[in-house]
Amino acid sequence: MPFRCVPLALAAAGLVAAGCTTAPHRYDLIIRGGQVIDGSGQLARRADVGVQGDRIAFVGDLAGQSAGREIDASGRVVAPGFIDVQGQSGTTLLADGNAESHLRQGITSEIIGEAGSPAFWAKGTEEGDSLTPFGLTFDWTGFDGYFGKLRAEGTTVNVGTFVPATMVRRAIVGLDNRAPTADELSRMEAMVEQAMRNGAFGLSSALIYVPGTFARTDELVALARVASRNNGIYISHVRGESFNLFNALEEAIAIGRDAKLPVVIYHLKVAAKANWGRMAEAVALIERANSAGIRVSATMYPYTAGGTGLAATLPLWMQEGGREKLLERLRDPATRSRARREIETTIDGWENLLMATTFSGIQVASVPREFDQSLVGKRITQIAAERKADPWDVYFNLLIDTGGRVGALYHMMSEADVVTGLRAPFVTIGTDSAALRSEGILAQGAPHPRAYGTFPRVLGKYVRETKTLPLHEAVHRMTGLAAAQMGIPDRGQIRDKSLADLVVFTPDTIADTATYERPHQYATGIDYVVVNGVTVLDPRGLTGARPGRPLYGPARRQ
Repeated sequence: MPFRCVPLALAAAGLVAAGCTTAPHRYDLIIRGGQVIDGSGQLARRADVGVQGDRIAFVGDLAGQSAGREIDASGRVVAPGFIDVQGQSGTTLLADGNAESHLRQGITSEIIGEAGSPAFWAKGTEEGDSLTPFGLTFDWTGFDGYFGKLRAEGTTVNVGTFVPATMVRRAIVGLDNRAPTADELSRMEAMVEQAMRNGAFGLSSALIYVPGTFARTDELVALARVASRNNGIYISHVRGESFNLFNALEEAIAIGRDAKLPVVIYHLKVAAKANWGRMAEAVALIERANSAGIRVSATMYPYTAGGTGLAATLPLWMQEGGREKLLERLRDPATRSRARREIETTIDGWENLLMATTFSGIQVASVPREFDQSLVGKRITQIAAERKADPWDVYFNLLIDTGGRVGALYHMMSEADVVTGLRAPFVTIGTDSAALRSEGILAQGAPHPRAYGTFPRVLGKYVRETKTLPLHEAVHRMTGLAAAQMGIPDRGQIRDKSLADLVVFTPDTIADTATYERPHQYATGIDYVVVNGVTVLDPRGLTGARPGRPLYGPARRQ
């Protein structure tokens, strides 16, 4: 820290004390000499970044200025913190607020709430059971209770949430396949209204999962109108991403048009080999909607495999009513035979994931801890060959023996379609994953490598190696465009008075190292991460600071 010496004449006049006093730094942090890509879509420029408290105070030449901490960013890129527009860390952040597999990707903010969010858990449901493996209990109430819990434990990242239509339907209608009554719909609308006022960013839907899939379009429009009048958005895992993709996209666009709010498509993809090559059609459909005045955008992850529970491959009537009814049906040979016939012959009206990928494309990602862990990482066909069994029997028995609790990866997209989607100017980046870590309880199973590698994979493979995107454009998708898409103010750009979420990375070395076979491997090339003005990651590792904050939606901010 520099010293200021007081002139003796001033001291003699009694204006100040004589001698040398310690002068405070003008800046708490200066990041010097980096190539600043500010998140606006502009090219990189050489600049220093000065931070005071939790905000950016100056971008330019800070020669001659000092700070409490300085970072030499020579040869590196300085970017806004990356925004994960489709995080799934609602539960794992309670177990480990470091969010390490995400933080080491450069993620500083995460928006959760696709099909579920702990901010809307209710007492007496099974949702709190997901905390049991971590030795935690569900001991909060409502939206503010959840975010209070996160604040008490601390997180390295900022967190916001959507209100899931799935949870609203389950709370009022239950797990049955029927339309809500007029009174039930009114209560559902009231739930969304309260959620928006509490701070939700908008309404989400997950339309291939029970009971969300039972919602008709008019029900979703009614709930989306509530989000609309609170300045929120509608974001959707659409009703189909393979054989029914285009009808599903049209439905999402219609909901945005009728409810008069922006629409975001979760993890845009073209699944099933029969449909490969049609991403350009999907992009064109969204562009036509935008030309018609409907604001539509999308998110993506840069992989050719998706991931979800194995039970999601079953016909909807098998899943109706919850897990116990599902298992009861699975145990009946006649019902299994009926389910197999429908899976093999029916692709209309539901997301037939099994036919979109086949058994050779389904890889076991997780099974319960008490189950045979040697199955993790293997394809269904490999397990069947080892057991000298029919793949259908292996499939049904896995579901029965584990109580339906099998996570799976689905290798069902083409690389060419991924590239086409990433080039679309309205696409942002999301992990669709929970934050994990490479050791301990969060290192169990073989999760999708996107949990560790999504953002560095874009910057390494699709920017540096294949030149799919220029660097400044890729950063824009992860920062400024993502903030605008989600409606997050004061983040996503490096500019005066913005909140100081910053990432310093080496463009020549940034890369994902996680694979489908060895997913628990951190990305490389992320050198520093700053959240709300506090350094949380440097070349030595995590600093121990957890300055993450709740992110609130538009109605709460107002």
